Amino acid sequence: MSKGLAIIFHSGAYDRVNHGLSIALTNLIMGKDTKSFFTHSSLKYLVKEKEDVIEFIEGDEYYKERFKKFLSEKSIHSIRELIRDYKKLGGKIYVCPASMALLNITRAELIAEVDATMGLASFLSEAENCNLLFI
Repeated sequence: MSKGLAIIFHSGAYDRVNHGLSIALTNLIMGKDTKSFFTHSSLKYLVKEKEDVIEFIEGDEYYKERFKKFLSEKSIHSIRELIRDYKKLGGKIYVCPASMALLNITRAELIAEVDATMGLASFLSEAENCNLLFI
């Protein structure tokens, strides 16, 4: 069996999370196991009742405006849509409990698509047969 892919989402920059999920979806479409670990500022995309927060690294105003335009035109999928498709194809989502505590986010506040909370060591053990990507 070919190696799967494990992605650690650390950045909260919209384009990075969006592209990371696109990579994850492509990997799933290719029939490969895919696991995602959300930590630090990427967690904001997994909180219920929050719209996609379109934040970019300072100085990326051009891309921020382009993403807003494409999202309003439905030219690209929102992060919530990508997560929905990711789960439909069998992707797994794990969340760092230490980052949840740091950001004062409870498990009840997370979207239903989250499979489990686990620390980094547990995630790396879960993903030991996968290629690792850090975003």
